[in-house]
Amino acid sequence: MAKNSSQAMFPFFTIVSNNFEKDLEIIKRMFSAFEKMTHTEHGFRLSERAEMAAGWWFYDIFVNQEFATKIFQMIIPDGVRDKKSATTRIIDSFQEQLRKYGSEAKIKMHGDLPFAAPWWAWLMR
Repeated sequence: MAKNSSQAMFPFFTIVSNNFEKDLEIIKRMFSAFEKMTHTEHGFRLSERAEMAAGWWFYDIFVNQEFATKIFQMIIPDGVRDKKSATTRIIDSFQEQLRKYGSEAKIKMHGDLPFAAPWWAWLMR
């Protein structure tokens, strides 16, 4: 990837964690590994602030368009053409990785995904 610092980042995932330090390191390691697998540099960043409520930490993972597109291409198999199935595949894949590294954190898609409309359009072609 050519360095393009102007490439916009948008919130893609929300993390819910009850062990902030441990899970933060796992998240960083996991997303760095996805960057390596997709040959992407600077494809993600964590939100600048985490919020705590009832003993749980909440923070977001921001991604750029190139990284999001490569995640879709890597995780979603040919033939999956509906938003619900694609979302389930992506979340299940990342949740499985979290469990594999010993994390009890939960990952979900950020918000209602209006920002991901271009990628859903690409997926549904």
